[in-house]
Amino acid sequence: MKPYPLLIVLFILLVCFLLTPKSSIATEVSNNTENMEGPESSMLWNELAEGFDYSVRFLTSGMYQDVAESTQNPNNDFLELPRYIAKLDIRPDFSLNFRRLELSAKPRMSLEYKAWEDGVRKGDTDWEDDWFINEWLARIRLTESLFASYGRENLQWGPSFLFSPSNPFFMDNGRSNPKEEVPGMDFARIVWLLGKSWTVSLIANLGEGRQEFEIQEFEKVYAMKLDYTGKDSYGSMILSHQEKDRIRLGGFAGKTVSDAFLLYGEGVLSRGSNALYPVETNNPFGASMEPVEDEDSSIEGSILVGGSYTLEIGPTLTLEYLYNGFGYNDSEASLYYRLRQEASNAYISTGPLADLSGLTLGRTADPGLRFLRRNYIMLQYQHSEIMNVLSLTFRWTRNLDDNCGQIIMIAEYLLGDHIQLFSVGSINGGSRDTEFRALFNCQWMIGLEYTF
Repeated sequence: MKPYPLLIVLFILLVCFLLTPKSSIATEVSNNTENMEGPESSMLWNELAEGFDYSVRFLTSGMYQDVAESTQNPNNDFLELPRYIAKLDIRPDFSLNFRRLELSAKPRMSLEYKAWEDGVRKGDTDWEDDWFINEWLARIRLTESLFASYGRENLQWGPSFLFSPSNPFFMDNGRSNPKEEVPGMDFARIVWLLGKSWTVSLIANLGEGRQEFEIQEFEKVYAMKLDYTGKDSYGSMILSHQEKDRIRLGGFAGKTVSDAFLLYGEGVLSRGSNALYPVETNNPFGASMEPVEDEDSSIEGSILVGGSYTLEIGPTLTLEYLYNGFGYNDSEASLYYRLRQEASNAYISTGPLADLSGLTLGRTADPGLRFLRRNYIMLQYQHSEIMNVLSLTFRWTRNLDDNCGQIIMIAEYLLGDHIQLFSVGSINGGSRDTEFRALFNCQWMIGLEYTF
């Protein structure tokens, strides 16, 4: 039996504690210390009270998903994607800075309702609840310039909006939907500050944490990161090695050309790739998804270049171009979609090839590539704090190889000091079987966020 009643009671007590003003907590701590003996105890409690901080966010949202009819998800029987999702998320954040020690934790509670109007689950509804810690961290300052930490983190870096090719840990940078948290993974880190401009970090990704690895199993990754920060420029190089796999060299850099104009770039190089590629075989589908470049010694890479310009009236325009050298060329893409079609037909027929078709569709859904093809362009309009209450983001991404596209719209409106109304939507365009229309024609989320 799951301990839901106990968890609910503990969570109610936690919320009641959080609703108590911080000033009241500090006053209570101060009153308690007066009853303690000795000034050392009083000073210790004062340090703990001053170093403790918290915030909590309540998010309630509703999402509509127009599921695409594609060979990746035939009749929505394979992935069983719901049409409607309603969620309540409670996200408290705690932190404690005490002398040389820093502690933080981000426990989460999520209550979700789903309704299906497509596929084998048409007419079904379901309630789910989840209790977890998405991130936590313990960091100690060994010297004034040397830090060591261990915990579950969402390590992101780089200036790019599409994704961060130099990051060997995360494919998703969380910028497509800022209201959905990127699941954290387990890291050990040592950070050494070399003066004002240089920093060296040794990073070990030791556990998958909240990330899900289904087709490709999790493997530990070790990295060394060198960062430079100057007056009008910055840069970083990341050397990483995946256990039982290859070495990657990534990096990013940016330069402020003027007060309004910023140029940046980001990329990665490696020998081969552990991604899955379509290859012709003698199986019933005539092809399969295989890590054919796993043992390839040739150097491949991805590079993203971009720039942003801020207009005097407020909005910032950003343009990015991505060359994804790990993506499929025209012949590979043609074979990939043909394989998906064959597997989709077999999956619908529920014949003797049903198991093989399910395995194949699982591999085509997650081949280990952030983008399937090689050439992409992104244009973004971003305007923050319009009249101090409204922030808008419009992002258009186009796959230049198969001419499909995606529009993302993000709006945030302050209803007061603590309440925000938000909307996050995406519209996918292109022919029936293209990258952006593999799962959804469109998605739309509307919700409220309360913070204190």
